[in-house]
Amino acid sequence: MSTPPKEKKAKEITAKTVKAALQNREKGKRTELTDSRCKGLQFRVTEDTAIWTVRARLFGKQRRWTIGNSDVSPDDARERAGEVRAWCRRGSNPDKLVTQYMTGISIAKQIHFSAERPARSWDWEEALDNFLDHISKNRAPETYDDYARTLGGRWRLDPKKRHAHVPELSRFKGKRVNTIAREDIAECVADICKRAYAQGLHTLRILGSMWSFLGDDTRRRQTSVAANLLLRVKPPEKPQPVIVRPALSALQLFDNDQEDKRRDVPAPLELGRAVAIARSGALGERASLAVQLLAFSLQRRRAIIGSYAMDYKIMAEWNDPEADIVWIIPPFMRKRSDKRRANFPHLVVLTGAGAKTVRRLDEIAMELEYPYHFPVRVRPGKKTKNPYADPSFVNHALQFMPGVDISPHACRRGFGTHGQRELGLSISDCKLILDHSEGAPPGDVTAERYALDPMLQKKKQIITLWTNWLELQVQAAIAADPGLLNAEALRDEIYRARYGEARWLRRKSQAEFFSEAAE
Repeated sequence: MSTPPKEKKAKEITAKTVKAALQNREKGKRTELTDSRCKGLQFRVTEDTAIWTVRARLFGKQRRWTIGNSDVSPDDARERAGEVRAWCRRGSNPDKLVTQYMTGISIAKQIHFSAERPARSWDWEEALDNFLDHISKNRAPETYDDYARTLGGRWRLDPKKRHAHVPELSRFKGKRVNTIAREDIAECVADICKRAYAQGLHTLRILGSMWSFLGDDTRRRQTSVAANLLLRVKPPEKPQPVIVRPALSALQLFDNDQEDKRRDVPAPLELGRAVAIARSGALGERASLAVQLLAFSLQRRRAIIGSYAMDYKIMAEWNDPEADIVWIIPPFMRKRSDKRRANFPHLVVLTGAGAKTVRRLDEIAMELEYPYHFPVRVRPGKKTKNPYADPSFVNHALQFMPGVDISPHACRRGFGTHGQRELGLSISDCKLILDHSEGAPPGDVTAERYALDPMLQKKKQIITLWTNWLELQVQAAIAADPGLLNAEALRDEIYRARYGEARWLRRKSQAEFFSEAAE
C-alpha cells in the first residue's frame, strides 16, 4: 500500500509537470500538485485516476469539486477553477457547472431534465419585515426607527403605515433575496454614495446587518442566502472636494466657534438666548421646561424626555427651595456600551435653575397624577410603546426659536467646549457630567471595578460653575435683545417659522375678527 505524498510548496502547474506526474503513476507513485496561480486548484494522480480538483468555501463549509481529467490543460483547469470559486463567492452552488465540465451536458438541459424548482427563499419585502421584527425584539426602539426609515419598514407605533425607503433600494423590490448578489449590493451602495456619501455608508452597515440575519444558520434553509455574503463589500472612496478657506488669525481660531459647522458648537450668547426664550412664556410650559432641563443638566435628550418623578432625590429638606437635587438616570436611559458602570445609574447633581426646573415638573406631575414629566399624547384607539413622548419633542422645542440654531446634542458640545475655555474644566471633568465613562480613561481597571464613588460633590461643583455661567449668558442675551422679554412677539415669530407666513396671517385675521365680534 503506497503512502500519501508529503505536502510540498505550491508551484505553477505546467504541461511538463502534468506529464511527469502521469509517468510516475506508471511506476506506482501517487502525486498531488498544488497550483500557485489559482487558489485551491490541484492535479491529483493515483493508481487509478488523474483528475483536476478545486477547493472553495460554500455556505460556510469547505468543499472540493472534480472539474476535469488529465486531458484538460492547466490553463483550462485554472479557468474552470476560477469560475467555480466565483459561483461560491456569490453564494451559488456550482454543482451543475461542474456537471457540465465533466459530462458536457449544459446547465439549461440539466434544469430542463430535472424540472428543478428555484431554491426556497424570501422576497425582499418578506425578508425586510422579518429582519425588522428581529431588530424590534432585540435592539433599542431608536435603532428600529433608524433601520425602518432607511429600508422602508413599518412604523413602530402604527404598523399599518410604512416609512419611505432610500430611493436606490427600489431595485430590489419583488426580488428573491437569494438572487441578490454582492455585486448588486455594491452597485446600489455606490449609487447612494454619489448622491449622499454618509447615507451610503449608513445603508451599507444596515444591509450588512440584514444579510447577516438572513444568512444565519437558523434560517438559511428559508432564505438560501450565503453566510457572510456582504462581509467584505467596500463602499467607494469618498470624493475629496477642494475647499478654499480664508486665512484666519490665531485669535480668530479661538474666538469663533462656528468656523467648522461639523462641530456644531453654539456660541455662549446663543445658549443664553435659548434659555431666555424658554423662560419668556412663548413656548408651552412643558417645552420650556424640557429646554431648561437640557441646558442645565446637559444630559441626552432620551434621558430628558424619559424623566421620571421617582428618579430625583433631594440633598436636603424638600421644602427648602434652594436644596440641590440628585437625578438618578437609570441604565436603560443611558447610551449602551460595555464601558465603566454601563449597568449602573448615572448620577447628576442639579443646582439653582436646574433644581427649580425639576420642582416645577414634579408639581405638574402631581397635578396630573402621572409620574412621567413628559407623557406621550395618546390618541383614541392608538397604542404606544413608551409612556413618555418621543425624544424629537426636545428638537421641536428648539427648532423654531428666533435667532437660535441649536440641536440637543449641541448643548452638550457647548459645555465640553466652553467648559474648558471659559470655566477651566478638564476633559475628565466634562466626561463626568456628560456620562462618558464617568470621567475614567478607557481600560482603567481600578476605575471600572474598584473606585465606584459617584463623586457627587465634584459633580455639584462642576454643575454650579456651569449654571452660574449660563445665567450670565441669559442676562447678556436679554441685554443685547430686550425683545426676549416680549412673550407675545416671540410666540408670533415661532408660529410663523413653524407654519409659514400665509398660515400666520390667516390666524391673525381670525383673531382680529373674533376680537371685533366680542366688542
